[in-house]
Amino acid sequence: MLALLSEFASYQSYLSSVVLFSSWCSNNLHLNVSKTKEMCIDFRRNRTVISPIVINGEPVEQVDSFKYLGVILDEKLSFTEHVTALKKRSISSDCTFFESYELSTLIHYFFYAFTVA
Repeated sequence: MLALLSEFASYQSYLSSVVLFSSWCSNNLHLNVSKTKEMCIDFRRNRTVISPIVINGEPVEQVDSFKYLGVILDEKLSFTEHVTALKKRSISSDCTFFESYELSTLIHYFFYAFTVA
């Protein structure tokens, strides 16, 4: 669910939309609240603290980032965590490549220095 909250009235309509959605889910499908996450993207300097949404008596976890369709989104939409994860995955696959061919440590160092640094 996605909502643009510009004032307190829009937050109230957001809460009512969540209640309507959860009641629809109770009739048609099972909503696993323990796997449900809430993330607030706020670009203002003075962020407002939002209380967690409660669905079926269970609070929804508020997160700073989450992975959606393979992309890690964070609360500032900076993609810093996504790029860091890609770097880590690239480095680990490079290490696996070198270990499988038993290349020397010096070659491994130069490859790492030129590709990462």
